[in-house]
Amino acid sequence: MAFGDLGIAKQIAENAPKYKRIVEPFGDVGTIALYPGKKKPKSHQVNIQDETAFAVMSFIKSHTAGDKKRLKGFDWTAAPETFEAALAITATEGAELYYRFFYVKKFGVRAKDPEQPPTYDHLKTGHDMKAILYSLPVQRVGLKKVELTNDDPLAVLGTISGSDTFAILVPKKPEHIEAVENRLPLSSPFFYAKKSMSNDDLFEAVARTGDQVKVSQFAVSSIMMASMEVHTNYDNKLTALEPIEGG
Repeated sequence: MAFGDLGIAKQIAENAPKYKRIVEPFGDVGTIALYPGKKKPKSHQVNIQDETAFAVMSFIKSHTAGDKKRLKGFDWTAAPETFEAALAITATEGAELYYRFFYVKKFGVRAKDPEQPPTYDHLKTGHDMKAILYSLPVQRVGLKKVELTNDDPLAVLGTISGSDTFAILVPKKPEHIEAVENRLPLSSPFFYAKKSMSNDDLFEAVARTGDQVKVSQFAVSSIMMASMEVHTNYDNKLTALEPIEGG
């Protein structure tokens, strides 16, 4: 997967209802479009609000043999001077953007201030990530029938309806989380997931949603053992949390 967390995508795919259509309003946070274990829907919309992420996914979907040849010519081994050169790339689309996006993502350390550029991770010096190119053809096939959009995720959320439409909701921004929770439950089957803060918060969610929504939890080792709080309005394989007696 190019975006999102593989552990979350696996949980979504293995705990999905029957569907003909998938809508992911928050596709730049995590999408199952590239996960091999999912069923192929007749319609699949992945909305990516971040313009850079949208351009990268669009490149993956439509890249050519010439693009692949160009990518093979880049230096994919971690080194300080190569990192600085990649960071200086100003392309907003195409092979150059793809290279910059993944090279900096793999070998950079994100600054605490989001306005500041990432810095080079010296612990990864000498690491090679050229193997990322081998998955490109498979990813292009996976995205062949996917509609990529670059819209307001809450506007996309408002278009979801119908019992055969599966909504995958993985918002990250606090304002998006609040907006999603204010709209739940949806009339369509949905898988809503966010990082859970505490057991008290989880059981408060159970009490608040009652029988309308099934609240579950699972751990994702690939994102620092984060515990994910999951809300669905359909039966799934995850163990549902029950209210605390007397709570």
